[in-house]
Amino acid sequence: MPITRSRKAELIASYKELIDNSYAVLVCEYRGINVGAMEKMRHALRQNDAQFIVAKKTLMMLALQEAGKPVPEEAMIGPVGFVFMGEDLAAAAKVLRDFAKEVGDGFTVHGGVLGDSLLDAAGALALADLPSRDVQLAQLVGAIVGPMTALASLVSAPHRDLIGLLQARIDKEGGEAEAA
Repeated sequence: MPITRSRKAELIASYKELIDNSYAVLVCEYRGINVGAMEKMRHALRQNDAQFIVAKKTLMMLALQEAGKPVPEEAMIGPVGFVFMGEDLAAAAKVLRDFAKEVGDGFTVHGGVLGDSLLDAAGALALADLPSRDVQLAQLVGAIVGPMTALASLVSAPHRDLIGLLQARIDKEGGEAEAA
């Protein structure tokens, strides 16, 4: 039974909302994968703020166009599903990479959209090589704290040096410091 025009409009609107709330959308081909394996992958994606859905390619292309995103037409080959990724792109991409290794040729990442840029298969899989969100935040904090620590050390250096000189003079004279 064909989908009615109003149902298509509803689906496009829901896909557009998913696109608008995602940092990236990846296109993945799946063939001959059992339901249990797919559910396991979906569960792992949900734990990493991502979602896998199977949608009609033409409706997803229309939703991408309505959202103002480029359409990865060359990635939409065969039976495909779409992964909508949240903030931690690396974690979700690692789940997909591991799942592809686990099931072999039955699951392939073909490409996708990151922001306003198209990704090919290599670019989409390269997201898995990024450090996780927590590691990126730690690196950012380190980059901010490092210069501040150096500045604090620089500002306190003259006082430290003066105290060191006075202590050396006291030690040289053989006396003890007087209590103030």
